[in-house]
Amino acid sequence: MSNRNVSGGGLGNGEVLAGRYRIVSVIGSGGMSRVLLAEDMKLEGKRWAVKEMYAGDDRSERNGEEAALRRRMLLAEADTMSRLSHPNLPDIVDVFPVNAEGYLYLVMDYIEGETLLKRFEREGRRMAAEQVAKVALQLCELLDYLHTLQPEPIVHRDLKPSNLMLDPSGHVRLIDFGTARRYKAGRDADTVALGTVGFAAPEQYDGRQSDPRTDLYGLGALMYFLLTGGAYYTAAGQQPREAAALPEGLAPLVLRLLRASPGERYASAREAGEALRRWLGSRQPPQAAAPGAAWTPPLLVAVGALYPGAGATFAALALARLLHDHGVPHAVIEPPTAGAELAALLFAAKNAPPGYRCYNASAAVPDNGGQRHDERAWIEGHTLWMPAEEAAPQQQASGETAAYDSAYWFKQLHAIRRPVLIADIGAAWEHPAVTGLLEAATDIVYAVDPQLHKLELAATRHRLQQLGEWSRTPGRRLHCFANKRPRSAQAAVWLQLLPQPPACTLPAVDAVSIAEAGWIGRLPHDVPAVRQSLRQAMQPWLKTWLRDNAVSFPKKQRSERPGLATKLRNIFQ
Repeated sequence: MSNRNVSGGGLGNGEVLAGRYRIVSVIGSGGMSRVLLAEDMKLEGKRWAVKEMYAGDDRSERNGEEAALRRRMLLAEADTMSRLSHPNLPDIVDVFPVNAEGYLYLVMDYIEGETLLKRFEREGRRMAAEQVAKVALQLCELLDYLHTLQPEPIVHRDLKPSNLMLDPSGHVRLIDFGTARRYKAGRDADTVALGTVGFAAPEQYDGRQSDPRTDLYGLGALMYFLLTGGAYYTAAGQQPREAAALPEGLAPLVLRLLRASPGERYASAREAGEALRRWLGSRQPPQAAAPGAAWTPPLLVAVGALYPGAGATFAALALARLLHDHGVPHAVIEPPTAGAELAALLFAAKNAPPGYRCYNASAAVPDNGGQRHDERAWIEGHTLWMPAEEAAPQQQASGETAAYDSAYWFKQLHAIRRPVLIADIGAAWEHPAVTGLLEAATDIVYAVDPQLHKLELAATRHRLQQLGEWSRTPGRRLHCFANKRPRSAQAAVWLQLLPQPPACTLPAVDAVSIAEAGWIGRLPHDVPAVRQSLRQAMQPWLKTWLRDNAVSFPKKQRSERPGLATKLRNIFQ
């Protein structure tokens, strides 16, 4: 067996990359890259996918310019993939720079399954409309993530069946970013026109700049291909035979995505996803429950501050972001208290769907005719956001709420069908909406910070007594989250003085990260360095908690190898 390192060039079966990854076989190949199956020599039984990309040989003067261009493109692809984290993307766990033979290597998750193209061909080039719509809906969620990245959204520009992996459960992952680019507003045209014939949008060929709506065309072309038995949509339109293959009700959606003018397509991937959900919902007939079957209620986690300012909302959002990263569907709901501010923290005016209204907005409560506003769902990946409407100044002064209707509030609460429900209660423990919620909660998380004197307050002691009484009921769990841990050798002293051993300890986030995230309309939890530190702090507790409650953990977390971030920075600088 050869133990050649990266410097040895293209790898063959039995050879080892960097003394760790033994190549088993070639999974696939295309263009200037191959995907190799590798086994981990340090973690027994662990397998990885190694993407081997050829950037050209620097020693060839004739092909020097071509190699330089190819190398820049491959480095850009590696850089893009390494910065992303989403359930519909593979995680990059290791990277090796271009070697003397011109090869660059990425080590990533190995996905059990096959490409969408192979699945399509194996099933006789026929796919059920519902299956196509479910694949497209997952891609809408991914595209919404890519298109809303800050400061520069990412446009993929090459959605096609061979770029998509489908596992046995139907979960989709986009595996190739060779044509992706960061969108810069104001630019008239792309530097390079890229895309695959049959799936690329018209603007990719006539000199215009691609933008997020370019990916919507690609989504429509992909759906058209799968629904028509492998036909490609052309500017001249579909043939009668192909038109008949598009399912009734779904055809207008697909053809709208395929409009030649970007302005005539859906405005965003989120809007296209909502249309797909409506169509899928219309295809599902009401089903009677099986005899003896019962709906399993969600894990209801109330996250509160033991005293004002301890960081309940920060902890609730950290939990939500980690659940999202692991692909666990959940909802974050804010009770209708006077201090409601979740909509502001989420920059709802910028990030919520067009026409969105909070569940307790004035038009959402009963009027004289008993009608309610049919608010639009605010879904971001695996998170359903349900912020409350901010109370008016006079209501805040009096401690009242914007429009509190206990019956409507609990109807909203119990209508959520997700395995985990996070309720951010802040410090409003005595509000009637919160007291009722606590009676139904399976878990209470209370946040504390390093201000130890607040533990001596009479209100804090009373709260701890109430929490102790609540936790004595079977089936209820109480968790302490130590928040804002200082970078101090004496922090251990603080942790020993807490009311109970903390379930996890969340780091203090510097003011610069908070401010910079706010300037671009995002949460500080979405700053990569902050997200990683929160993940490391919370993940051990979360995995145990989900396992104990029989909640599936479908999304494997990105490997936390020290040095990977530094290695990436050195390569891409």
